[in-house]
Amino acid sequence: MAWREYFIYGINFINLNAGDGTQFVDDIIRIDSDADFEFQKLVYFATSGNIRIKILDDSVGRYLFKSSANLRDIGGNFVGTPFIWPRPYQVLAGATLTISVADASGSSNSLRLYLHGAKIRPGEPPWGVYDPTTHKIVWKKYKAVLPFTYNTDVKTIAAGGTTFARIEVDNDAHFMVQKITGYASQDILLEFKDIARGADWQNIAMHHNAILGNGQYPNVLYADRFIHRGSVVSINAQNLSGSSATFEVNLIGVKLYGSD
Repeated sequence: MAWREYFIYGINFINLNAGDGTQFVDDIIRIDSDADFEFQKLVYFATSGNIRIKILDDSVGRYLFKSSANLRDIGGNFVGTPFIWPRPYQVLAGATLTISVADASGSSNSLRLYLHGAKIRPGEPPWGVYDPTTHKIVWKKYKAVLPFTYNTDVKTIAAGGTTFARIEVDNDAHFMVQKITGYASQDILLEFKDIARGADWQNIAMHHNAILGNGQYPNVLYADRFIHRGSVVSINAQNLSGSSATFEVNLIGVKLYGSD
């Protein structure tokens, strides 16, 4: 018995030398030891998407491509329109993924790559119970489940600066995050953390295009993210640009009333 909790693993290649797609550089994504990871969406932000890429699951020696692929063919450059794999791929806790990339644009390049998926947690989730009849985890019998959005309002970051925002969840109900939208006027990095649990939502800071969808194309979470009533979601932000920036984050989901 297990349940899934939304999580993102990412990796940065900030200084890729100009090339023809044959000079690969390698780095690894190390999966946390607390849970297996399952992903199905790939999103990137790059100076140019003309990059060749290979992904190796080191725990089993398995490449996910027959040969290198062009990133533009297997990745989306906005979280609202990600590349979605035909089936989820699971990586063991404590294992590593080797990511090999090579610029093919002929110009100096940079890449931020993100795998959207879920940590696989053992046991019953805080929002559900195991049903022995169906052998599935089902939601608890809440008195009401109502749509709701928590947001940050508009925040400002100085050029090259940092700031943080807080989203305080009301005491009247737990909250289940199912979609994320928002905007940023400049390139910024974001990090989300559930303060009550001390739980990060990602392993590295994420470019806003890789986490904030919009009204037409929201970031539909691969798995829900449960927030206890009275908890706080902290959002750290870093402005990568030389100009002042504004941003806003919306956590969209449902309030869960009266199960405990």
